[in-house]
Amino acid sequence: MLKKSLLKRIFLVFSTLFILFILYLFPTNENNNNIIKDNKEAVNQTTIYLIDNMNFVSRVNVVINNKNKIEKVKEIINYLTINSASSNYIKEGFTGIIPKNTKLLSVDIDDSLVKLNFSKEFYDIDEGLEEKMISAIIYSITGIDGIDKISIYVDDSLLVEMPKSKTPMPPALDRGFGINKIYDLTSIKGSTSTTIYYLSKYKDYYYYVPVTMISNSVKDKIEIIIEELTSKTIYQTNLISYLNDAKKISYEITDDYLLIKLNSELYYDLHHNNLIETVIYSMNLSIKENYNIKSVIYLKEDTVIKSFII
Repeated sequence: MLKKSLLKRIFLVFSTLFILFILYLFPTNENNNNIIKDNKEAVNQTTIYLIDNMNFVSRVNVVINNKNKIEKVKEIINYLTINSASSNYIKEGFTGIIPKNTKLLSVDIDDSLVKLNFSKEFYDIDEGLEEKMISAIIYSITGIDGIDKISIYVDDSLLVEMPKSKTPMPPALDRGFGINKIYDLTSIKGSTSTTIYYLSKYKDYYYYVPVTMISNSVKDKIEIIIEELTSKTIYQTNLISYLNDAKKISYEITDDYLLIKLNSELYYDLHHNNLIETVIYSMNLSIKENYNIKSVIYLKEDTVIKSFII
């Protein structure tokens, strides 16, 4: 029995490595970050983070015409600014969050850090929205290849605290700042942050809402992701989870890839292939946000059923 089990495991490892090799040689459409898209505009689409009709900072695709990084940053900030020239091109149900009339005075890129210098109208943000505004800027700008951090200036002065609440902020901001934060803490010690992408829907348009769970959990982040995406009680009722029972999903982490092992179907009540791809992509986005790995592989009864380069 031991020999049989060992041979089975060796076969699985070699099968997985072979699939990874094929994926790298021939990338598929499943690796496309724009699963929800208009095919006519897919070439110029960029992911940014806007406010949806439920006041979540949400992941949305928009058309960006510039490839130059500085010009791309300017276009993104234009989308994020209320009543800007780009407002008419935002999907129905979404809006920018930077206060209207705010000007981006300058953009400077130093290696992987972008320095954004705004006009004083930046301070006109409501206190209840200031954290969402910072999150939207961070996640939108760090979506550009090669950009990992941002620093925010207002009238040439570095912003080191929230505009209204005066909560301290680090001078260089990255995605560790979190987004749509939910706290589940029993102690101020040993907290961990896990960002999970839920599905949401406006009319017939499906999109993703990232939620940063801050808790004292000592579990692996993938375990938290699976539990949250399969929970029957979702923290916000308009966020959708189609994933099946967490007890029927296990995992294995390596340096290069993550194996998701299924003992049943991954999702339930789904009848449309496009929606199935959209649901599984929420898992991939969550894994990518929390792990520095190259691939996600889905197995059922030791057979590869889905593979993704992320």
